[in-house]
Amino acid sequence: MRRFRSLLLAFGIVAVMCAIGAGVLAERTREKLDHDLTLAAAHRATALNEYFHSARAVASITSHSSAFADFYDAPRSRTDRMARGGRMMDRVVESLRYLDALYPDSMGEAAFVDRSGAVNARVIRGRVAPADDPLADESGQPFFAPAFRQLYGKVYQSRPYVSPAIGEWVISNATKIDTGLGVSPALVHFEVTVESLRLAAYDPDGRQRVRVVDLETGSVVVDSTTPQVQGETLGASADRSLAWVTERHDGAHRSDDVWRHAVRVIDTSGENVNHWAVVVSMAKPTGAWASPYSYGPVALLVIGLILLVLSAMGFVAKNRSSHRTARRDDLTGLANRLAVREHVETELLGGRELTVLLLDLDRFKYVNDALGHHAGDELLTVLAQRLTEALREPADLVARLGGDEFVVIASATSRPEQVHGLCERVTKAIIEPVRLGGLDVTLGASIGVAIAPEHGRDYGTLLQHADIAMYDAKRRRTGWQIYHPALAMEERPDLAIDAELRRAIEDGQLVLHYQPTVDLASGQVTAAEALVRWQHPRRGLLAPSHFVPFAEVTGSIRLMTTAVLGMALAQAAQWRAAGQDLPVAVNVSAHDVTDPGFVERVIEALAARDLPGTSLVIELTETGLLADADAAAGVLQRLTELGIRVAVDDFGAGYASLPYLRRFPVSVLKLDSSIVQGLTVDATDAALVRWTVDMAHSLGITCVAEGVEDATTLAALEELGCDQAQGFYLQRPGPAADLQLHQSTVLTR
Repeated sequence: MRRFRSLLLAFGIVAVMCAIGAGVLAERTREKLDHDLTLAAAHRATALNEYFHSARAVASITSHSSAFADFYDAPRSRTDRMARGGRMMDRVVESLRYLDALYPDSMGEAAFVDRSGAVNARVIRGRVAPADDPLADESGQPFFAPAFRQLYGKVYQSRPYVSPAIGEWVISNATKIDTGLGVSPALVHFEVTVESLRLAAYDPDGRQRVRVVDLETGSVVVDSTTPQVQGETLGASADRSLAWVTERHDGAHRSDDVWRHAVRVIDTSGENVNHWAVVVSMAKPTGAWASPYSYGPVALLVIGLILLVLSAMGFVAKNRSSHRTARRDDLTGLANRLAVREHVETELLGGRELTVLLLDLDRFKYVNDALGHHAGDELLTVLAQRLTEALREPADLVARLGGDEFVVIASATSRPEQVHGLCERVTKAIIEPVRLGGLDVTLGASIGVAIAPEHGRDYGTLLQHADIAMYDAKRRRTGWQIYHPALAMEERPDLAIDAELRRAIEDGQLVLHYQPTVDLASGQVTAAEALVRWQHPRRGLLAPSHFVPFAEVTGSIRLMTTAVLGMALAQAAQWRAAGQDLPVAVNVSAHDVTDPGFVERVIEALAARDLPGTSLVIELTETGLLADADAAAGVLQRLTELGIRVAVDDFGAGYASLPYLRRFPVSVLKLDSSIVQGLTVDATDAALVRWTVDMAHSLGITCVAEGVEDATTLAALEELGCDQAQGFYLQRPGPAADLQLHQSTVLTR
């Protein structure tokens, strides 16, 4: 299933990346098309601008020909001069024919027109028109009056009209001649065909369609794909597909179902009355992959997203399963210590009343000793099922704290009769015989009861008070007991309450066991972690879980840390005197690293034993670091300045991240045993270990794996490049005298 989720994730990522790639490629194709269109539109607009400009220049130069001025400077009347002809008229005609030579096959008429409208001379496509030509009056032509209103030297370029001389659509280029008389007696004009404009804008390779659009009417004046036929209307007046151009700015782009268009406005001046724009069109890409929003990329993206969602759902389900597993007891399937704490704290935050029953099984040790651990495990499993069935409310919870300790969290049972009924049901579930190995095994139970909020408003207090009541029930053999304050004043040798723990510290009841940290490359012991135990005069050797949590609640944790620090450094001094310079690692709490006086106590402890700071490693959990990050950072920085190394214990069990830890002077990272033990069986844990080792190395931090219990895990850690390891497979915690300082043989087991 894990492989299937990974495949979904991989295929989803590939599909999304392919969709993005296809979209990017399509977008780049569109951008290239727009670029080509922009260049083409600019080129065509420039060609037309140059066409108009050259026509104006030709008209202006022609008007300055002395032949036209000499015509009016000559004696006699205008008609006499025309009738006599001669060299003067020949020069006029030659000037007009010169225009026709400049625009072969593109010019209509070229004429020398008197201010009265009468034609002095006319050339129509190289042919001199006779004087009695019926078209000899030009005063009604669209260019006539506007041209005379122009300043001298300016050329009027008219809107298209049908030339009377040739019957085609033309544009006139007209300008006054200057005879020095103040008022111009005549003008010179010549016509160029609209078809010649089409040829100037024509795309020879045929991929581009070029159209000239009148920005005042939105009609197509020139279409490069359609010649202007004599006798038909100008351009394609019925084609309104480009009417949108009148509302677009210069350089705009637009698409329709078939074409991609680019617009370029033709430069105009007071001399050219045509307000036109060039529109260059090219067929846009089509098909399933033509654009980022086409069927292909969109479908591929949707498929990829669906695969990613399915993969994410699978991973979420897996994480939820892992979350549930982390909060379940492996043996019984009940909630574990972490889950019950979260449950109680959540209920208390909601202001609900809770009843906490702490159960300790009587005679369970004898079953284990007589029938073996397998039978003990089977017994615990049966009792877990019975306790679950004894509850009546869905919100009630049964959890196994460890060993033979169970806790029951019940709601709506705060009245005495309800508590009594619950205790009786729980007791009945436990004392009923269990068939094991052919024998009927019967156990008893001691139950302590604490009720929230009467007996406490937090999980630690409630559990402590339930433990006090349980001990009282065990001592007096009453079966169960509800907590009351008077019980806290009685002698309780099995509770780590403040006064008793303080006496234990003063009396030297705390002892240290040591567990080595081994370098995986050399097999050498690099440090010894000091693990505190309480040698209780009546309860025997107690593990830290039986008293350290209560010490943190009551405040005696600082006294305990000071005592442990002194004993550990004393042992380090003994090893140093014997020639073995072995650092000791001491676990401290958040209370210690936020205490301004902690650094001074460490300095005094080192100085009293004549030890350098390198002989000490300070270990604390992620929670200890993050409780008051600013205060902790300051204290730890002062410690590292003394040469003391700082190690983060149980990394991966909390909420800190490696980048966040960079704000602290951390030099050692100890991977939590829960992750290390899943290294060879869970791909997620393996990935976490690999990532943590690599990231720690990149930050210059030594990586230590805790909880190494078999050779397979050890080999996997070596392969991943983990620096050091610690665990039962290498050596169990024990007194200093039992510590093996040379571990190279362990790595070759």
